[in-house]
Amino acid sequence: MTAALQPSSPRPVRDPTFHRQLLVHLNEAPSGDVSALVVPTSRDPIAMRPSLRLAHELDRPVVALCSQWSNAAKVRREAEILDAPLIVVEVGKATGLPEFACDTLLAGQKRLNRVNDVSVKRNLGLAVARMLRWPHLAFLDDDITEVQPDTIRKVGGLLEGFRVSAMRNFGYPDNSVVCHARREVGLPQDTFVGGGAMAVRVDPGTPFFPTIYNEDWLFLVGRRRIERVAVHGRVRQEPYDPYRSPERARSEEFGDCLAEGLFSLWDLENPRLAADERFWQSFLADRKTMIDDILGRLRRLRQDERGNRIGEALKVARACCEVIDPAFCVAYLRAWQADLDVWKQFQAGLPEHDDPVAAFAALGLKAYVHRPAP
Repeated sequence: MTAALQPSSPRPVRDPTFHRQLLVHLNEAPSGDVSALVVPTSRDPIAMRPSLRLAHELDRPVVALCSQWSNAAKVRREAEILDAPLIVVEVGKATGLPEFACDTLLAGQKRLNRVNDVSVKRNLGLAVARMLRWPHLAFLDDDITEVQPDTIRKVGGLLEGFRVSAMRNFGYPDNSVVCHARREVGLPQDTFVGGGAMAVRVDPGTPFFPTIYNEDWLFLVGRRRIERVAVHGRVRQEPYDPYRSPERARSEEFGDCLAEGLFSLWDLENPRLAADERFWQSFLADRKTMIDDILGRLRRLRQDERGNRIGEALKVARACCEVIDPAFCVAYLRAWQADLDVWKQFQAGLPEHDDPVAAFAALGLKAYVHRPAP
């Protein structure tokens, strides 16, 4: 590691301003286009209605990737009712995507891993876009609402100058459990843009989404300097209870630490190389101190059922942070960087198609298409 890549002193775990350095807020944006809206969905099919209405207005297909409580046949019926263009797929455990070493490594850490298929679904969207020669995609989660068609056109237009553009969330803050708890006790807490309302340029250099919490943050890190993101327009995140189960805090902690740590090095040419074992040892110590501080403030402020649930979630996060090994952080990042080459080779070998059904078939998945009547 060169001296230029190493921070002169350990950086604080919480700098409330560093996220903002990566965002370029634009009140005006050129009108453009996206080829499709990719929606990873796991909720009741009625959750797809906002995206389907948007697709109808834009005359661009929704690629609905279904699992859990979602259902391809029911989503297709919703599209027929709303006369919206749709490509819908049931996503199971088996897909034609490559196996990533970083995912395998994390899956072996039972106290740190996250069981979630949103990354797989977004990667499927990227792979199919490559096969269909779609240059721009918009990713929307199925709990994002109040998206205006003109906003989608303009974040698509911004991809001519940026690799990633996003929409600002003015609904429920989309933070980790620990960050929500900071806000609960009155500490400053910002939000960042995320993959739930993001447009991306699809080309040979587009990275993949690893299966980890904050997978969209790692998507922005890529090979070297962290991507700057153009931000235009607004969307609304539907509310949820981050403290419903302490399992949420457990599943988030490793990804939250990894992303926050890398992003604290945002101004370096290659944050990953600066994030060595010494860096992670210092970062994780600061993280535990921060959680302890939140717990102390919480005990003084809240002595009720909600306070108890917040406290339990924080204790789980603290225990999880305790078992994170700095050497494992380095090993994970090394595997993830090697996987970027695996992903690049995989994309290069994908066949070209004009039919989305054939494109998904190349990945071993059966797609159903609804095209509105002319």
